[in-house]
Amino acid sequence: MDSVEVFPWNKNFEVGVPLIDEQHQRLVELLNALASHLANQSDMPTLTNFFNDLVEYTIYHFQAEETIWHTVFSEDAWEASHIDDHSRFLTKVNMMMEAQSIRSSDQTIEEVLGFLTQWLAFHILDTDMRMAKVVLAVQSGVPLMQAKEQADQEMSGGMRVLIETMISMYDALSSRTIQLAKEVIERQKAEQISQEAFERLQKISSQVPGMVFQFQLFPDGRFRIPYANEAIHAIYRVSPEDVSEDASKIFSALHPDDLENFKASFRVSAQDLTPWCQEFRLQFDDAPLCWLFGNALPQRQTDGSVLWHGFITDITQQKQDEVDLRIAATAFELQNAMLITDADKVILKVNQAFTRITGYSAEEAIGKTPHMLSSGRHDKAFFAAMWDSINRTDAWQGEIWNRRKNGQLYPEWLIITAVREPYDMSRKINNYVASFSDISSRKAAEEEIKQLAFYDPLTQLPNRRLLQERLKHSIEMDRREGKRLALLMLDLDRFKAVNDSLGHLAGDDLLQQVAARISSRLRDVDMVARLGGDEFIVLMENIAHPEDPARLAEEIISILNKPFQLNQNNDVQIGVSIGISLHPEHGSDYDELLSCADAALYQAKDQGRGCYAYFSEDLTLASRKRIALESRLRHAIEQHELRVFYQPQVDILSGRIVGAEALVRWQDPQEGLIPPSRFIPIAEETGLILEIGEWVMRETCRQGRRWLDQGLPPLTLAVNVSPHQFRRGDISALVATVLNETGFPAECLELEMTESGLMENLDNVIELLNKLRGQGIRLAIDDFGTGFSSLAYLKHFPLDVLKIDKSFIDDIPHIKDDMEIAATIIAMGHILGFKVLAEGVETPEQLEFLLEKGCDIYQGYLKNPPLSADAFANILINQMLNNNYQKPTTAFNHQVVKLAV
Repeated sequence: MDSVEVFPWNKNFEVGVPLIDEQHQRLVELLNALASHLANQSDMPTLTNFFNDLVEYTIYHFQAEETIWHTVFSEDAWEASHIDDHSRFLTKVNMMMEAQSIRSSDQTIEEVLGFLTQWLAFHILDTDMRMAKVVLAVQSGVPLMQAKEQADQEMSGGMRVLIETMISMYDALSSRTIQLAKEVIERQKAEQISQEAFERLQKISSQVPGMVFQFQLFPDGRFRIPYANEAIHAIYRVSPEDVSEDASKIFSALHPDDLENFKASFRVSAQDLTPWCQEFRLQFDDAPLCWLFGNALPQRQTDGSVLWHGFITDITQQKQDEVDLRIAATAFELQNAMLITDADKVILKVNQAFTRITGYSAEEAIGKTPHMLSSGRHDKAFFAAMWDSINRTDAWQGEIWNRRKNGQLYPEWLIITAVREPYDMSRKINNYVASFSDISSRKAAEEEIKQLAFYDPLTQLPNRRLLQERLKHSIEMDRREGKRLALLMLDLDRFKAVNDSLGHLAGDDLLQQVAARISSRLRDVDMVARLGGDEFIVLMENIAHPEDPARLAEEIISILNKPFQLNQNNDVQIGVSIGISLHPEHGSDYDELLSCADAALYQAKDQGRGCYAYFSEDLTLASRKRIALESRLRHAIEQHELRVFYQPQVDILSGRIVGAEALVRWQDPQEGLIPPSRFIPIAEETGLILEIGEWVMRETCRQGRRWLDQGLPPLTLAVNVSPHQFRRGDISALVATVLNETGFPAECLELEMTESGLMENLDNVIELLNKLRGQGIRLAIDDFGTGFSSLAYLKHFPLDVLKIDKSFIDDIPHIKDDMEIAATIIAMGHILGFKVLAEGVETPEQLEFLLEKGCDIYQGYLKNPPLSADAFANILINQMLNNNYQKPTTAFNHQVVKLAV
């Protein structure tokens, strides 16, 4: 049975969910098999049974698919809509099948095939693809609503064009391919009947082109060719004499896949004395594949053998022509519209896509000229240039506007090719072939991309890019006209608390209301843009006085201080801090003005938030210093100027060193040791903290491994982890990699995290901490008591150690409140099953208090300041030599500067 593909499968149909992709491909296979049965005119019971199999498998697929979607879209509108699509699909198929009573079954199944092809293409490419993107995103940790928004964005624009293109293609394939297949099959049957009738009427004669032969098959299986004309030389590369007694040589040239079928066809013809008719291939190493057609009439001989009289002709070119015709027919009916005209530009032929795009049927278009499609939007010069290109190069392509039958204008991409007479010396043009596609969707997608490129999708305000373009233009205008402008950078106060406590939807609602309130206070010449997060920029043009921006800032502060009513019926109150820069006083371009406004914003925050501040020269100098320090810090990382120091952690009862905290230092060649308080905040702001944190962890584990190899006792080495490493880096994978590279024992590594870092995105943090705990890592909460964590959350963290912040230790025993807080933390930590470590212990009185309250471990200048690796190793060696512990009597009075990494 000849196979027909009304639905060629390709990678574009894979949605990314393996089970669903496997079932989709099976559906496509069943659909193509049904089309093949229809094209080959299989009997109706076979067609009906096969169709029922397809529908049953479709129902099975729907059930499996809905189970997968339900895991993510439970009680979601998307799930309900998807189930409705399935239900409508089955209803439509049943209605079409019931129509057999008034139409033939072939017509019904052809209609069903067309519907199934288009429905399956759209359902996979649009609905299932969209839902699969959400499922995969949710499985990777993205919230459902965000995943749905991402899927909608991804499925718009270019993806929408792809969907429409693919559906158009399969619309053509599903109808035209079956019709073409039926025509070929009917033609082959007609040719076979005609050839058989012809052979029964006339013996093969020497006038027949090709090889004329006699073939004789004996009862014992021997075969020979008693007669063959000279054409046997060209076809089989043997002489008539070579095969007159034994014809086995001809079989060596047969294509291996055709050999058995070739022999079997002679056996069948000999048994029933029916004409032998066969297509087969010859294959020689030094020549292309050759197709042959053989036809012969059998006669029973008196000795029991069968003798055939027949001829063989070369049909290789015919086969290639058939392939070319099928390709040409398919290509003509693909998604692009096509029309063919004569030399006078009169339309001779159009395809189905032409009708679909323009609305004109073939009958309406043939005999007319393409001028019927003219939109009137192009002048004579446009068409003159077009035909000049065609006359010179035989081709033109470009964007053009045309008009549909209903009068609607639309853009299209048009390609025109001139076809010249190949054998005429004058090379005159015989035809023009035009191919075009409707690019309305692409133009809409381009407009959408423009919208996305210049506007914030949440608030519909201009984004950073559009602000930059507008500001550059405004600066040029101000320079020419001697005017001035101002930038106001706004940062919302307490927005993060709203977003974290009420959720992202509430946060989005709040940002939209903020945008509306700010816009309501602006003049027509002003512009407000959203930079991202809760940051906004107001561009004030043509200001008369330097205090004008301050007046606007006061208005904005006032209106944003008023309560907001969110969709969740929550009254929310926030504030705003504003930094102001002026042109030309504070800068001459976009970057300078934005930097100055940002610096002023930080000054406003330092003044207590809820206020505004102008940029000043002092802030300019400070900003430049920060930029220079950032550059130097990047250079320091590249030049390996960072060092790790180790501060001992001491067991209070035994007085022995049981661990150390790894602290990073910057050894600058010119300035010397730079304290972490100067460079760590910059590293946090710029993201360099990720690179520094990874280096500190790797260097600490490498050093710990060296100490173990030197025979020093195992110690817990504590490494600080920045919140940025939780948010932006895969800390679990990093730890696994570092431990594997260095060979440092997992149980000897302790990660210290701040309270504020742990309280961000609680669900993800707990999951990540459990992963780390699963690797055998010890976990500690650093600077405990300075954050806002509660016991309700703290008890869920898989921690080992609570570290009391130094600020609660400094004034012991002089301030009673600090003593009570420290004692409470110690008791609470023990209740939760944690060890408790006190930081910044500098006096014997502090140590005595901690010993009395049952604190487990301490670190601080009372024992040692942070030490280099060699100095720390020497202390460990001395401890090993001197097992007798003596309480320290000397306190170091330096101020401790600690790095949190």
